Amino acid sequence: MSLSVAVILLLALRAVYAISFFNGLNNELRGSSWLGSEHDSVMQIKEELTYEASYLLFKIGAVRFQVLSKTTYDSIPAYRLRAYIDSYSGIPFVDLHAVYETYADARTLMCLSTSNSQKEHGGWVYTRYDFNYERKNVNWEQFKDGKMVSTIDFPIDHPYTDGVSFFYYLRTACENAGNNKTSFSIPIVVDTTRSSVDLTINEEREPCEVTAFDFPVDSYRMSGHINFTGFYGVTGDFVGWMSSDSAELPLKGDVKVVLGSVVVKLKDIKRDNWIPTKSNSQ
Repeated sequence: MSLSVAVILLLALRAVYAISFFNGLNNELRGSSWLGSEHDSVMQIKEELTYEASYLLFKIGAVRFQVLSKTTYDSIPAYRLRAYIDSYSGIPFVDLHAVYETYADARTLMCLSTSNSQKEHGGWVYTRYDFNYERKNVNWEQFKDGKMVSTIDFPIDHPYTDGVSFFYYLRTACENAGNNKTSFSIPIVVDTTRSSVDLTINEEREPCEVTAFDFPVDSYRMSGHINFTGFYGVTGDFVGWMSSDSAELPLKGDVKVVLGSVVVKLKDIKRDNWIPTKSNSQ
């Protein structure tokens, strides 16, 4: 995933997984009947979440996450996930319109394959990543106007996530941790960079106000550190808030950029049979 408003939005709201922590939590996850249920407590098919990002007094863009289906990828049970990222018109130095699609292992939510189409200079650039864990490498290919312009193979020594699967793993990790304060380090691939995000979840129980609801939502605060510098200077410390219920929705995030910080809030949600818990804190 290219480091742009997309990562400002994504990294502000979540971080993902430590490999050993994840494997321990998911040994019994879904199993052989994973295709049988319509919904899981976190992963609900046809769920759609829209977030809006603000810098100072300016609203700069939005990202929309979708859980499209349960399927298979190279015979592996997988979730097909999608994110749309759009900057708003009239924002100086930012003109981003992109679509990201990821296949995440349904048992682990590690990335199996991801691709994105991003508008650049009036045209579209298509980038594809194939994660081959048996060969311990990632094949990265980029196309412009339907023609391949670059291909790179780079090694990986353990499973990784990308920006989209990253978002959903955070929610599953929070669910499996219960209300317990938990810290872990998260491997992530961004473009062709292999890095990590450090994270502590369930630090404090607090009310959180977001655009999607007209009341403060009961939530848990988290904090973390991004160990790489991305586009627009996304790096360093960030904080976020997750709903305290079984849906584990990322509600709000605050991430550092070159000058100041970007705040991201949940703007709209489409999810069956879910009502957020109202905070009783004054």
